[in-house]
Amino acid sequence: MFRILLAALPVAAAFVFAAPAADAAVLQEGFGASSSFTLNGLFVQLSPDRDTLRIDTTRAANDWNWLFRTKAGILKPGRNYVATFRCRVEEPDAARRFFHFLCRPVSAADASLDSLRHNEGGRTEFRPVTLRFRAGTEAEDYAFQIHAFRRLKGEITDFKLAEGTQDGFIPIQRNLAPAGRNDWRIPAGAREFEVDRPDNPAGAIVDAAEFGLNPAAPDNTAALNRAIAHCRAAGAARLRVPPGTYRMTADAAVLFDGLRDFVFDGGGATFVYCKKREPNFLIRQCERVVLRNFKVDWDWEKDPLASLVEVAQAAEEFVDFRFVEYDRFPRRDLRVAIVSSFDPATRSVGVEGGFDRGFEFFAGRNRPDTEWLSGNVLRLRQKGGLGRFREGQLFRMQHYYYDMNCFVMADNRHLSLEDIDIHSCAGHAFTVGGIQQYWQFRRVNIAPPAGVSRRVITCTADHCHISRSRGFFKMENCEFSYGADDCLNAHDNTGFAERSGAHTLVTRNARQDTFRVGDPVELRHGDYSPSGFTATVREVRAVDAAAGRYELSFAEELPAPQAGGFILFNRNYGTRNLIIRNNFFHDNRARGLLLLARDVTVENNHFRHNEMGAIKIETGYTLNSWSEGYGAGNIAIRNNRFDSVNPRDVGNDGKARDIYLGVYLRTDPSTERTAYPILSDILFENNLFKDSFGLVAFISSAGNVTFRNNTFVNPTARKKPLPYRAGFHVTHSENVRIVGNRHIASPHVPDPGVSYAPDSVRDLQVYGNTVVTEQAP
Repeated sequence: MFRILLAALPVAAAFVFAAPAADAAVLQEGFGASSSFTLNGLFVQLSPDRDTLRIDTTRAANDWNWLFRTKAGILKPGRNYVATFRCRVEEPDAARRFFHFLCRPVSAADASLDSLRHNEGGRTEFRPVTLRFRAGTEAEDYAFQIHAFRRLKGEITDFKLAEGTQDGFIPIQRNLAPAGRNDWRIPAGAREFEVDRPDNPAGAIVDAAEFGLNPAAPDNTAALNRAIAHCRAAGAARLRVPPGTYRMTADAAVLFDGLRDFVFDGGGATFVYCKKREPNFLIRQCERVVLRNFKVDWDWEKDPLASLVEVAQAAEEFVDFRFVEYDRFPRRDLRVAIVSSFDPATRSVGVEGGFDRGFEFFAGRNRPDTEWLSGNVLRLRQKGGLGRFREGQLFRMQHYYYDMNCFVMADNRHLSLEDIDIHSCAGHAFTVGGIQQYWQFRRVNIAPPAGVSRRVITCTADHCHISRSRGFFKMENCEFSYGADDCLNAHDNTGFAERSGAHTLVTRNARQDTFRVGDPVELRHGDYSPSGFTATVREVRAVDAAAGRYELSFAEELPAPQAGGFILFNRNYGTRNLIIRNNFFHDNRARGLLLLARDVTVENNHFRHNEMGAIKIETGYTLNSWSEGYGAGNIAIRNNRFDSVNPRDVGNDGKARDIYLGVYLRTDPSTERTAYPILSDILFENNLFKDSFGLVAFISSAGNVTFRNNTFVNPTARKKPLPYRAGFHVTHSENVRIVGNRHIASPHVPDPGVSYAPDSVRDLQVYGNTVVTEQAP
């Protein structure tokens, strides 16, 4: 469906020290050797020449049906493989029906042990596909499998399965620089800027106690809102809160709306929430406003946000969880949203060989059956999929996930949050949307209170989630930790659309307010390359709002689509010019930073024990969930410390990594790549990487990427040694330089180097790197 980078980039003399790819041992070619695989005869027929699988699931009773799997012993644990084939689907609709290719143990009851997942279903004509993957080591019966989702007809042909990677490899220790090619573009990152302070010398100073704020009150939300409304009406310069602990129990937000040149001084107070709906604080359309000097927490005695649990008993259909820190859990109607493997040493999620299991992300939806067996033992029942739980395992059980949120900010300018501690909250700690521009966090900390028991979580979703903005965000001297998702996710929302007329497009899976009348929209082709078309939306008409289908009309005639459709960038927004400096990101679920932005500086930060890796620089779209990012570029990442990130061994194309650069197309994750370097001008320099669990970096769909003058040290052994530890992998990229780096010699990294896909990489330069023997920093 997309113009992916295969023969499109000639190899020629592009490589420096490029060792040839090793020949792969062919395990299966075509479908003649039936001793090596099993077919589901209900839905699959072999062509007479035994070269093609003809699939028909149109009469299937279930949505998911397996079609093909290799037999036990064909795949060996921990080995690399390449599968190539061509496939097609009649009446393609990749959002609703598709082939699903995966590598999974035959004995596995769910997807938690998968080392490959890839969907195909967007073409009527045959499309060539290459899948590189690695069989996991958690089981002996890993198999390459093909499944079908929902009802479809299609064919798979020219199948070949081979052992090996077919990758090239360059040892890291090369000291000879190539001739020429000194025209590097070194990214400068974000430009410095200031967030304006309030300027209201004649404004009054108001005391919140005068409006009923009282530590003895059962709720203080209305009193605080009365005080803020008075300040707005009177043009006050400051609202002062007396020290104390204030209960906040109303299902309403503390509202800062339309304030100008104003300071909210919390006076060191603590606001303790316990409610069911609405954010804690809603800040919108404010300008030159400062919120400072207070704490936010949740009432854990009445309603714990999460709990430490131990598996007391497990079977295929049920699992019994014992609440370790309670004799009797205070809520008998608790919600089980998600459980994550827990490390008692760090008191956080992120365990080698651990896993997540989501039961219910949103309140009231698809709740599993639960039953209390005693005061602190809960039985959870669900058909199938519980076979991975074992007696004695520890988990963090979340009772909230995407709920309420702490600070919701939209359409503000020159907003500062300073000296604020969020000990815990339900949902995201911070969300940003709309046309917000020029804002900063200074000494804003998300961390549990010291010396308080049972605190196994801070925020139950992202620490900070920027869904769209106009950029210029500064974050300095902050600590984000122990939350349930990414520390910072910075992006803008996009969408995929197909042409429905000369002047109209119909979106797929777009959010209701992503595109509005008057918005300037740029069309990108399905590989993210520019179409040259940007125009203003004249009309938005709902076609099927529940499915995210809206018809957008333009005065100008639309260009001819390439690969069937367009990716839409709303140029009314642009998250860019981010400065992330002197912060501590640690012990969170998911990633440290997701950077789907341009003009970014990340410097002097400490990343430690981020469950799924430290930094993701990506862009992508799906047809059934989220679509995020306008690309990323001019990013400088320097003088940071990365320490034991990605302990969960989360990877791409079967390779665990600390840093990820790439795209996802149609599904997330995706093994499809684009030839167009939508990620470009990215620099990693003078960073320390300690105890990488896999690759230092997976680099794809990128151009002009430089890793220079970094130090890599790996003193700690891991349970599952990976042969590519502390190395790099490059695919579908150009102008990548890995130069002047220093590896501290380690027995756990016997052969550091750079692997690459020879058919999709050009101008890969690896030189000037050293391996030295000295004490680890």
